Amino acid sequence: MTGLLRNKTHGEELPVSWLYPKKWNGRAVVWLDDSGKAALFNADGSVKPEVKQLVDAGATVLGADLLFQGEFLKDGQPVKQTWLVANPREFAGYTFGYNHTLFAQRAHDVLTLVKYLRSYETSAQHPKPSSVDVAGFGGMGPIVAAARAVAREGIDRAAVETGGFSFGKLLDYRDPSFLPGGAKYGDVPGLLALNAPAKLWIGGETAPALATKLYQSANAAGALTSAAKADRTAAAKWLLAQ
Repeated sequence: MTGLLRNKTHGEELPVSWLYPKKWNGRAVVWLDDSGKAALFNADGSVKPEVKQLVDAGATVLGADLLFQGEFLKDGQPVKQTWLVANPREFAGYTFGYNHTLFAQRAHDVLTLVKYLRSYETSAQHPKPSSVDVAGFGGMGPIVAAARAVAREGIDRAAVETGGFSFGKLLDYRDPSFLPGGAKYGDVPGLLALNAPAKLWIGGETAPALATKLYQSANAAGALTSAAKADRTAAAKWLLAQ
């Protein structure tokens, strides 16, 4: 099923695609990557194996075009630089001192999806999900980690592909992944650490020391899993095993 998910509070719409199992087990999984809702499908329109694995196991899977993905793009090309306010001086504060970055707005979009899943209920035959999981790959990994740090128990399980990304490595404040203070306040390891003590899978790097330390301090070391190789099939298996 496809459609638009409306956030009436903020006057926003997100194009979404749903995959429903024949027999639902009550679990909902938000599956995201840089291609938007196309992350669910192969080029020929068939469902990707790792996503099909979730649906076959009884989970509902939701894909979405976050801001400037998929249907938001006129030419289909991903955003390489974000917008600026009309000021000739090259200073990030003129734009991002007053406006959210694209990274933050996409994290907000993830929270919109989670809020909808947590509140959706049409009847006794169509109840709210018993659990809500979110998986983010490519540039969406750190965004999902940030959204999970805000949503807390609103997200039961999170699988994030970081690939060793660091805010401190960005050389352009117009980079789509730029976040003011991102490098200063713990960088991506800080976002991952804020997920403690909830269940978290990290792909593309071993768990950073900061995240490991906080999970251990929360007596939740077993809730943190990492894999040096980013593997979406492994992420799906981890979600199903939890």
